[in-house]
Amino acid sequence: MLHRTQTLVSLALIDPPAQPSRETIDPERIGALADDIAANGLLQPLGLIGPAPSGRYRVAYGHRRLLALQLLRWPGAPAIVYPPETDPAELRISENNIRENLTPLEEASEVKRLLDKGMPQSAVARVFRRSITWVVERRELLDLPADLRHAIQSNAVTLAVARVLADVDHEDYRQSLTAEAVRSGATTGVVNVWRAHYLADRDRIIGNHMVVEQIAEARAAWKVVVPCDLCKEDHEYPDTRTLRLCNPCLGEVLRLVEEAAGQAVAAAPLNT
Repeated sequence: MLHRTQTLVSLALIDPPAQPSRETIDPERIGALADDIAANGLLQPLGLIGPAPSGRYRVAYGHRRLLALQLLRWPGAPAIVYPPETDPAELRISENNIRENLTPLEEASEVKRLLDKGMPQSAVARVFRRSITWVVERRELLDLPADLRHAIQSNAVTLAVARVLADVDHEDYRQSLTAEAVRSGATTGVVNVWRAHYLADRDRIIGNHMVVEQIAEARAAWKVVVPCDLCKEDHEYPDTRTLRLCNPCLGEVLRLVEEAAGQAVAAAPLNT
């Protein structure tokens, strides 16, 4: 258990975190938080490390709350204070204070900091209360191309979609696919088709230096079709959906559909 004390600290003595968890801070959300604090008070104290020999403190967690309090011109705030030697990154996690909806990339940065300190993956997983697989996947996010990292950071695409698009190593074309995924809300299944098309013809695309428009035109003519489990006819992959059922339930669903189809045929008027 970390040693800590709770006290009131002057805002004038508090410095922002040296390495903030957040990549960006939305001023509108800070304003909304300030309004909430003005109406309901500060429900959670700040987490600070210090005091340093200079008498100053540094934020470990609660940076957004500090900014909101500064907007409100509060002279001081209740704070939980930890010793100067405390690691702020580990503290934010171990004290379960990453409660401000960090993006996956911000989580990835926290994971990287701990791994770079020499902490084993298993230990990082325990700190985050996640699996080792989660730790590895978060770390790998930082190796994605910059355009995909930006799309994830802005919540424009999901992690799953970004991982699929990362296999498209034609930069201009990948960016066009990312823009299309954002515009259309493309699912992982759809972008998997896009990736399959690209990889199937990658050598020619790269070797011939095809422009984005040419690749897109070729993609439009390249279709992946799968048979429907019910009607048995082929359909384009994006027009299908996966429904995971156990075998007995699947059999029952198919039986009910076939039964309903038979009743519809029987009830249809005969042509005269």
